[in-house]
Amino acid sequence: MRATKAMIIAAVFAAVVVVAGATVFLVRFVGNSHVENTFTRPIPVGAAIDPQSSAMIAQLTASDNVVNALLREYAIPVYDASPSTPRVKVVCTTPQWECPFKKTTVPIPTDAQPSPGADAVMVIVDRAAGKSYELWHAKPTASGWEVGYGSILDLGGSGWGGGATGAGASLLSGIVRTSEIANGNIPHALALTTNAACSSTFRPPATKADGTSTSPNCIPMGTHIQLDPSIDLDALNLKPGIRMVARAFQVYGGFVVGVGSQPLGIRFEHDPQARLDSMGLVYQRAGLDFDYLKFGGIPWGRLRVLAVENP
Repeated sequence: MRATKAMIIAAVFAAVVVVAGATVFLVRFVGNSHVENTFTRPIPVGAAIDPQSSAMIAQLTASDNVVNALLREYAIPVYDASPSTPRVKVVCTTPQWECPFKKTTVPIPTDAQPSPGADAVMVIVDRAAGKSYELWHAKPTASGWEVGYGSILDLGGSGWGGGATGAGASLLSGIVRTSEIANGNIPHALALTTNAACSSTFRPPATKADGTSTSPNCIPMGTHIQLDPSIDLDALNLKPGIRMVARAFQVYGGFVVGVGSQPLGIRFEHDPQARLDSMGLVYQRAGLDFDYLKFGGIPWGRLRVLAVENP
């Protein structure tokens, strides 16, 4: 089964909060001595703007297709594992990185399938063990599974430091869940991809870079982007799902966690009730009609990059 039940796993210095069925990591900024709730903490009024914000946003908004919804091909399939889920051997095919699955087996449901896009990702949540198994370039083999790389993260950890995303974020962090769309509210920051990611620079809370751009206005992994909160969304006549995303962008912003083919892509959970080759009714009923849906009708030129917080 896919992950659908709410839960809270607490730790002394980090935790996972599940709000309306959505697993959201509380994230510690690198260098801080206390936990920072980066994904679920609203952006404060008067938050500092990055000095390069205008130039960076100009690069992202140079075309009329700025923000797209990753609803099927690059959506994230999330599965629940139970004590009875078969544990299988997972082999990594990227030799330059030490495989996190080398000394363990992974509980993978027999009906699990990775996303159909080139990333071929999926997440298995083992609540009893408090672990998230995150697979990238995954495919089944005669003896188990094969992946390009992946991560085993503690559900009670920071949500960062893994290898399944370009920024080192968990695949779970910031994705829009079907339960959130059904409930009418996205209570956290968004997980963003971009085709303008920097080749060698990143910023906290990211732990690594994964882009190819050498432009002086490239977007570092970990960049926190916000839609101007003064925009009156009710005046824009948006479809319900688009308005939910725009509102989350105003209240919490979004963090760049990976490379994509659009200026900005928003990661969604794949609808657990739908086949991997379809959208699912939850998204369609909210006006999120097709994969790579263009979020039109929103003044994306009023995005802004927030300054990196001091430790």
